[in-house]
Amino acid sequence: MAEDAKKLYEELIEKRRKAALLGSAGSILGWDERTYMPRGGVEHRANQMALISGMAHEMFTAPQIGELLSKLEDSDLVKDRSSAEAVNIREIRRSYDKDTKLPRELVEEISSTTTKAQGIWQEARKKADFSIFKDILGKVFELNFRVAEAYGYEKDPYDALLDDYEPHATTEEVARVFAGLRDDLVPFVEKIKDSGKHPDMSIIENDYDIHRQKLFAKAASAAIGFDYTKGRLDETTHPFCTGIGYGDTRILTRYNPKHFGQAFFGVIHESGHGIYEQGLRKDENFGLPMGQSVSLGIHESQSLCWENIISRGKPFWKHFFPRAQQTY
Repeated sequence: MAEDAKKLYEELIEKRRKAALLGSAGSILGWDERTYMPRGGVEHRANQMALISGMAHEMFTAPQIGELLSKLEDSDLVKDRSSAEAVNIREIRRSYDKDTKLPRELVEEISSTTTKAQGIWQEARKKADFSIFKDILGKVFELNFRVAEAYGYEKDPYDALLDDYEPHATTEEVARVFAGLRDDLVPFVEKIKDSGKHPDMSIIENDYDIHRQKLFAKAASAAIGFDYTKGRLDETTHPFCTGIGYGDTRILTRYNPKHFGQAFFGVIHESGHGIYEQGLRKDENFGLPMGQSVSLGIHESQSLCWENIISRGKPFWKHFFPRAQQTY
């Protein structure tokens, strides 16, 4: 009986991994769209992304997945709830039950629309004209409301969407956290503003050669642990990190020749994301919940820890300032 359950589990894992491989192809296309793709390729890329998203959705929600889960949920593999097998089965069931509520057509429309929206946002940002982006942003909101309705919710439609990023969290809980922070932070910021102290920013806001910025940021990123044999650093409109798959994690930033901090702290921030992604042991857990980040909150904690706590601290700069002097 145990052998039968093991075979069923291996079959489930194989199906998940195939779907995840297709999804990772979409991740490459998404990365390319935000880096090197010519502006004229947006329409074609939207069609590509819609097709891949739809195909991956069909694979993730195939009836065979549900049948395998039902059998495995009655097997000995789930007795130890903390085992890798039990966790994968539980979390695959959770995502399966949600994903099967979404029709393929909606998944494809979201993928196509958000791909187009990315290019339109870049144009609007460049021209500092929100009106360019307004209509398609409204469309994105409309589609997400449809997702929330399909998932279902008790109080707030955003609860249904928030669960994708911060599992089991609710809008009400998050609002309580922010309210507590606001009570302390708003007076604190006002106190700083009223202090009359204005730090000298000349070392930050100055002329910084972009090529040298790239060299220094990459060296610092590697020094804190981002593995460039399994990752790369590129340029984009807005910094981000994407985990393509095992052995391929990409971080991106933008450079300002008049400001040291924009690119540098952006690289350190995204390196925090990247180090976390590279530590997920995706080689053996690719396509499985055990190989994915536990939540966006945890993911962001890693990036903000490196950016705001470590890289803005005195010990960090005691180490890196001589290197900065050599570089610039």
